[in-house]
Amino acid sequence: MSTYERVPGLTPSRGSRFCAARGTEFRRGAGGRGGRVGPVRPRGSSLARAAFLAVGVCSCSRTTAEPEPPPPAVSSAPGIEPLRWDVPGGWTALDVPRGGPQKAVYRVPRSGDDKDDAEVHVLWFGLGSKGDVEANFKEWFSQFDGDVGARARRGAFEVRGLRVETVEASGTYAIALGPKAVARKRAPVEMVKDGYRLLGAAVRTPDRGTWFFRMVGPDETVQSARSALRILLESVR
Repeated sequence: MSTYERVPGLTPSRGSRFCAARGTEFRRGAGGRGGRVGPVRPRGSSLARAAFLAVGVCSCSRTTAEPEPPPPAVSSAPGIEPLRWDVPGGWTALDVPRGGPQKAVYRVPRSGDDKDDAEVHVLWFGLGSKGDVEANFKEWFSQFDGDVGARARRGAFEVRGLRVETVEASGTYAIALGPKAVARKRAPVEMVKDGYRLLGAAVRTPDRGTWFFRMVGPDETVQSARSALRILLESVR
């Protein structure tokens, strides 16, 4: 049976991308299959590991002053015209690795009493099977506890002849703090966030593959940015 170890009360610094306000839980999995047992009170060695993890996460993710947002990233495939869109005001463009499926990342400032910002990730997997819409939506849903996909809200509309399919889900979200283990859908160490919301979209094109837009963050912040994301999606071309 797979067990999870919840370590409540860790408070990483506010400069970390993975940091959260007081009350964040870190959850650690052990080998085997099955569900998880928790929350449980961590043993002394677990507290030491959790403290080390919190320090390590917060020390490696500090950001400096952000530059002016660049134009949307382009695809790296020769001969394929990239999708373009208009970035809403107030969103900050973050650096993305070269050559991977992640083409742009934006930070959306927090709203109301939320402690974290939201993020919007733009993904493109080329023209192959990795761009399958349902497979990617399923992957997004798997980052939440429970079967959120079964109750997710779906919609669709068209922009300049491009079909845009949307999904929305909410619940307890798990942020991976390490690579996924072989034969597991989730990372062995996760930061657990209650009250998170996902707004996602897949833009299907006839000859440029499918482009994915995924906003995830605290509920109030994501709800406040809903109209801005819609405007971005309506600007794709």
